[in-house]
Amino acid sequence: MRKDGSRLDVSITISPLRDLSGTVVGASAITRDISEQKRADEEIRKLNAGLEQRIGERTAALEASNQELEAFSYSVSHDLRAPLRAINGFVELVVQEHAAQLAPEGRRYLDRVAAGARQMGQLIDDLLAFSRLGRTPLEKRNVAAVEVVERALEQLRPLMEDRAVELTVGDLPMCTCSPSLLEQVFVNLIGNALKYSRGREPARIDVSARVDPVSNETVFAVRDNGVGFDMQYAEKLFGVFQRLHRAEDYEGTGVGLAIVQRIVHRHGGRVWAQAEPEKGATFCFTLGGTTEWLPAAA
Repeated sequence: MRKDGSRLDVSITISPLRDLSGTVVGASAITRDISEQKRADEEIRKLNAGLEQRIGERTAALEASNQELEAFSYSVSHDLRAPLRAINGFVELVVQEHAAQLAPEGRRYLDRVAAGARQMGQLIDDLLAFSRLGRTPLEKRNVAAVEVVERALEQLRPLMEDRAVELTVGDLPMCTCSPSLLEQVFVNLIGNALKYSRGREPARIDVSARVDPVSNETVFAVRDNGVGFDMQYAEKLFGVFQRLHRAEDYEGTGVGLAIVQRIVHRHGGRVWAQAEPEKGATFCFTLGGTTEWLPAAA
């Protein structure tokens, strides 16, 4: 308390005073005014509390916007199916009932309508798959990555028929993840490798894993000897409906890599690519969890 009766915050340090024999004969007290420090601490506390509140409000608003966007995408995708079914149905009817009356040019136009409808159907399916990723819970468990790759290859087997494909699977670890989502990652990445190595004799695809010496993360990789791409456009790879090659040359909707990125990010990992034009591409990803290494069959 000051002489005028006002109070202040102080820090007091008290130390014993001893005589030559070591007996405590008194004490020294040092008192320091910490009023400014206390005011500064209180101001920082208030600022932090206000910042946390604003962050919470903005996070809630962002989550609400994302949910609305996903719900909108899901609804629109479903609503688009009805007119597509009608287009396909009428094209089939015209072909079946009036094929003899159609000129070659007219038949070609109908084929293009049907192909466009099929492409739109694939776009809708991919959009639905992309929107579902944010709506389904992430159920992780320990799985052998090599078994997930084998299931992915079973799905892709038709794409390797009548083609010269040299595919190798290296030693892969046990990892903690959603098995179905990891399978989707490998289906998309290996499927892309098969697609963009078309024309190579043979197409070479390698699935591997390694430990990053800097981050100590397990890095999965899918490498091919396909057409590759220019790295200056790499930032476009994982955007929805983004393509680096002409649709006339390579089929697809441009959603597959966006799905891969979303799955990897949901697992707390990261994904990136390295490539050169006409020298193939390598897509790498991590899962953000612990891994245990076990031998895998080639």
